[in-house]
Amino acid sequence: MSYNSFRDRLARSLDSKYVAYSLLFVMAILTRFMVFGNPFIFADEEFYMLVGGRMLHGELPYVDIWDRKPIGIFLLYELFHLFGPYRIWAYQAIALLSAWATSILCMKVARLIAPVGGALCAGCLYLVWIANSQGCGGQTPIFYNLLVVWAILLVARFMAGQARLTLFQTGAGVMLLFGIALQLKTSVVFEGIYVGLFLMGLTYRQGGTLKQVMGHAIIWCGLALVPTLAVMLFYALDGHFQEWWFANTVSIFLKKPIPAASLHQWLHNVYWCLVMLGILLGTTVLRFLFKKQTAHCQPLSLFLGGWAWTAFAGFALFNTFTKHYSLPLYPAFFITAAPLWASPFSRLWLVLLLVWGGIRTYDTEKKINRASDLSTLRQAVSRLSSPVGCVFNYDTPDILLDSVPYCHLTRFPFSAHLSTDTERNALGIDPVQETEAILAQKPLYILLSADDTEHDMSINRDTYAVLTRELKQHYEMIYEHPPRYAFSGFIIYRRIR
Repeated sequence: MSYNSFRDRLARSLDSKYVAYSLLFVMAILTRFMVFGNPFIFADEEFYMLVGGRMLHGELPYVDIWDRKPIGIFLLYELFHLFGPYRIWAYQAIALLSAWATSILCMKVARLIAPVGGALCAGCLYLVWIANSQGCGGQTPIFYNLLVVWAILLVARFMAGQARLTLFQTGAGVMLLFGIALQLKTSVVFEGIYVGLFLMGLTYRQGGTLKQVMGHAIIWCGLALVPTLAVMLFYALDGHFQEWWFANTVSIFLKKPIPAASLHQWLHNVYWCLVMLGILLGTTVLRFLFKKQTAHCQPLSLFLGGWAWTAFAGFALFNTFTKHYSLPLYPAFFITAAPLWASPFSRLWLVLLLVWGGIRTYDTEKKINRASDLSTLRQAVSRLSSPVGCVFNYDTPDILLDSVPYCHLTRFPFSAHLSTDTERNALGIDPVQETEAILAQKPLYILLSADDTEHDMSINRDTYAVLTRELKQHYEMIYEHPPRYAFSGFIIYRRIR
């Protein structure tokens, strides 16, 4: 069999959706199985689980337990919490399925502008790079990326002439998907605005009058706002509109910039920003250099390229260049890179990204497991249950608080609220007074990071001083899990008088 014949048969096999879906499912498992069941993957999803559990006990987000994330992510984790002792595996299994489904949609979009090999590679790249960017668990983009790429697919199919829906119907579906995504993470608004403006321009280019364009835009915007308005109405009717409004719209603007805890961290953040910019620039330059081989459906390619740069602009605007903030970039980045498969030389770029991402994923997940695992949680829970008592978590993993009997010591149980200087003016309360009120209830246990908290530039010095004074007078250390890699570890203190 000649090489060309073999290549053609392989391409036909990969063009079978069952083969492609199966390969992506295997890739999804390979990129996550090392940390499956580990409860300490990332702090955010640990807190989502805590809030989900409290909601099952009747507590209301923004009122009884405070955060500024949209309620959609808490509702999702409330469902996961129904699995009881198996909730860690449940949320990670659903996250895996969501990542797999998103990779399939990435492949479908990419197939409209790229050969089958490039489209499949786009799906694989998505799975690999989210896993090495703190997305091997259940971060919010793992779920809302599915909605965003679905919306992009609707637009792409319309532009490619493969849709049965009219442009107006397509826009309605797209904006409703973005509206649901907004209730998982508000930063998706940048991509939603870009797609909305593009749909307005498309309407005009297809002969729509200015009146028609504006009429469509108003209806599309209304659909995008339906989920948010429904949540707002619920809180208003329940008498808690002010709490919802402050948490969802005001508090984010009151946060102070996040300082780098060290020169090493600052350099790492700069490095990660350059990595993201390098991937996008590298793809853009190669697409230009090999435009004869990679040019296909030019208007659609321009739309997808604009999406990629809009996603990057949203990432850059927040000026927080940590890994998990890059998770929403990958669908757009790798879909736009897929046409490079058509050129043997530029194909090396995709292979390089795949190998590099794979090595990083293996190294990242190996470090997560070496730092902490399920046995770490069991040891901590054993210490916090002898005897059972109220626990105040100052700045340690929130999964610890979710794994022991809960005492409602405060509306602000998230470990980054009272302990960090960035939140000092963004909570609507005085963090020092809140910390003093918690300690006045004499919690039996206090959890404190085992990392060098005293020299952490991001720590709230005032609340930390109140806490350490109390620890010296009334508590003794009974357990310590040392910091390892990016895991800050934790110390358990028990009240003695």
